[in-house]
Amino acid sequence: MRHLSIPLLTDKPVPAIGVGAMPLSDNRPDGTVIPRDQAVAVLHGAFALGMTLVDTADIYAPDGYGYGHNELAVGEAVRTWRDGRDSIVVVTKIGITRAVRNDVDVWGRDGSREHLLRAAEASVERLGFVPDAILLHRVNREQQPFATTVENMLAVRDAGFAPRIGIGNVHLDECHVAWEVSGGTIAAVENERSPRYREDADVLHWAGRHGVAYLAWSPLGGGDDARRLGDLYPEFRAVAQELSATAGHDVTAQEVALAWLSASGSGVVPIPGFTRGQTAYSSARAARLELTADQIARLDLSPAGPGSVFPDDED
Repeated sequence: MRHLSIPLLTDKPVPAIGVGAMPLSDNRPDGTVIPRDQAVAVLHGAFALGMTLVDTADIYAPDGYGYGHNELAVGEAVRTWRDGRDSIVVVTKIGITRAVRNDVDVWGRDGSREHLLRAAEASVERLGFVPDAILLHRVNREQQPFATTVENMLAVRDAGFAPRIGIGNVHLDECHVAWEVSGGTIAAVENERSPRYREDADVLHWAGRHGVAYLAWSPLGGGDDARRLGDLYPEFRAVAQELSATAGHDVTAQEVALAWLSASGSGVVPIPGFTRGQTAYSSARAARLELTADQIARLDLSPAGPGSVFPDDED
């Protein structure tokens, strides 16, 4: 696995491809969730392949009754990993609320100091250790000035719940505010980016200029888009075919998409999600692909998809 140096995020080597753990808490078609021991095994398999950054969040769960489900699984996987806790970069996120009322999940956002401190403390308890970074999951733009929200995240750091903080699903003006209020200590931005969604390029470039990690969530477009990536975005399939001719194995359009994202900035880390070892292996293999400048330019100029998997007004 190729590694990056992103000092604002961590002193540890950062893998070129990380793990988005959310699918390990999603309901499967039969309504069940992957058993905990299988989830831990999937994560251990990814760590063994060199994908030693794992991204989770307090609200990742099959339903509101299971709040914290994903952090519990990630925590167990990291604590029981053969190379120890210090070999893994763990990022979690807070700031989205989820409650059950009349058996229905009710979603919201809360950037208040009280909520963020309480949520961070609960995340640490579920994980069983202090994560490397805690990020604001989504911004409540109606609650208070964003500068106040950033100050509240700094309170999370000052309380010792994480040594570094970051922001997620943000616009460029919010990056500027966060950078100024934090004194230039924002560790990471986690925004969506994929062949499907290519907006907010200004945030990507901002992160690169400031040495901030850019965690690209849903890097394959999510769900059926991920499975059909080569059909939906033919240029990625074409590049995969070109690379297959010299790689000695079949390169997939999905692998090309991850390599393309990795090549878009020195601190860009795609965080694909998966529940199978085969998909983890393919994701890790993408870190070894070397795209030519011409291939990158062709992919950059190819038509984008229909937009965000989760628009900004959704959770």
